[in-house]
Amino acid sequence: MHPSLLASLLLLPALVAAPPARPRPKLVVVISVDQFSAELMQTFGPELKGGIARLRREGVFFTEAYHDHGFTETGPGHSVLLSGRFPASTGIVENRWIDRATGKLVYCVDDPAAKALHAPGQASSSNARFLGDGLGDWLQAQVPGSRVFAVSGKDRAAILMAGRKPTGVFWFSGPAGFTSSTAYAQRFPEWLLRYDRGLSDRIAADSWLWMKDPATPEGRSGAWTFGSQTLRNGGLPRLIQGAGMPLDKGFEGRFRKSPFLDAVTLEAAEALLEGERLGRGPGTDLLAISFSATDYIGHSYGMLGTEMRDQIHRLDRVLGRLLDRLRRRHPGAWVVLSSDHGGLDLPEVLGEQGFPVKRLLAEPFMAALQGDLRATFKVDRDLLLPAPEPNTIYLNEAAMKATGLDRRQVLIRIQAWLRARPEVAEALTAEDLLATDPAATGSPRDSSLRVLLRRSFHPERSGDLLVALKPFVVVGTPPTEYATGHGTPNAYDRRVPLIFWGPWKAGERREPVRIVDLAPTLARELGLKPGTVDGKALDLGPRR
Repeated sequence: MHPSLLASLLLLPALVAAPPARPRPKLVVVISVDQFSAELMQTFGPELKGGIARLRREGVFFTEAYHDHGFTETGPGHSVLLSGRFPASTGIVENRWIDRATGKLVYCVDDPAAKALHAPGQASSSNARFLGDGLGDWLQAQVPGSRVFAVSGKDRAAILMAGRKPTGVFWFSGPAGFTSSTAYAQRFPEWLLRYDRGLSDRIAADSWLWMKDPATPEGRSGAWTFGSQTLRNGGLPRLIQGAGMPLDKGFEGRFRKSPFLDAVTLEAAEALLEGERLGRGPGTDLLAISFSATDYIGHSYGMLGTEMRDQIHRLDRVLGRLLDRLRRRHPGAWVVLSSDHGGLDLPEVLGEQGFPVKRLLAEPFMAALQGDLRATFKVDRDLLLPAPEPNTIYLNEAAMKATGLDRRQVLIRIQAWLRARPEVAEALTAEDLLATDPAATGSPRDSSLRVLLRRSFHPERSGDLLVALKPFVVVGTPPTEYATGHGTPNAYDRRVPLIFWGPWKAGERREPVRIVDLAPTLARELGLKPGTVDGKALDLGPRR
């Protein structure tokens, strides 16, 4: 007998005797809390007694989990969570980028072909710009009868967690309630019509007053002046909408930056669970929920003031209500908690504490760069396209062609100018980044700026040069722009919680891991073969 055939036969008993796959749960719920940094968990976590506290106590809690890419925004972060791939692979490199074919700014989930269900004929959103697939797609392809749904306060959060072919995707659209687009359905499900009617009636008839919950400890308060404008922190109560007040253009903005957005997102998720009978079908159902209020509140009032403290306590109760429901009706359900990115406190507050903070105004910054290029190359036109943020630089190809300038020489000058600026940590050209290996190696705590920017770079969507700002540099000033934000490669924007709550023995884990590891870990635990991923399956330890 041929030796290779003999070896194959010797392996057969082991293959036949392999234990059967562990039973899958009927329901998996993946929760993203937008802008829920590890710092928020560390600061407020010990005060909490509800759902967040329960997840920490009963789950496998990775305290050193990182988004390991450079541009830490909502779109890219949510595209990572359930795909297991960096934004360079998902194509969602930023919330917005310039379409090179048209020269126009595009939003990561804009889709002119998709129409809003709540506003017939109005262009809406879809996953058309998302590349590849995700956990929901692997689940539906490999486990017959499985379904995938997503719901969020933001369209991009729900859409980018749901994968290529979800069963349903829903997001908050203001006074009309929650909506979807024709990319996912031609009409609303009955359960959502009922919920939206009730919510719209409540928005119009009730008073929505954000008062600090008596159980929430007092937080920081203060006031900071920007020109003629004053930013107040610790200004609760805040009137979001009074009974009978007209639903003006400001209503939705006020509502979004309040805990009420998460409250109605939970209600919509509960209506979805019941209306679609999730967890009761022949396969395994996946529900992705992204709670968005923390992001709006962080942008507007900072990370550690009264508003955020009250928000986290209220979110803790929202998640407690969700976990209680799951344990009653779906006792075998698995839950995963993470976030799309972290965030930075108000720079003025950090400055008072000795941090080297700086506000960077994007328009004058870019105007100074444009002026330098005009003077250096003696041209009378702008060589750069207008960009929403100074972290991505696009050459104006029409101007470059008209002037006959050498692309490489212009990029060398831009790179030198940027590297000389005190706000800039690194500036790399597309050629620099394409020559960089984006593979996930080493500890995510130590990832270089070059590698982080490479993982946020897509040659057809990213600019000709990417920029990393130094720590504690914040772009923009209120009131026309957010008071603070995120989006940098710095650790405070990259480090977020990661908790798996299910059949595994609870424990706190301190080894550094990546958020791209989340999807392959769930795939392994569910007995699925993942698609191409950048992460790896984590060892969750023994099951109880």
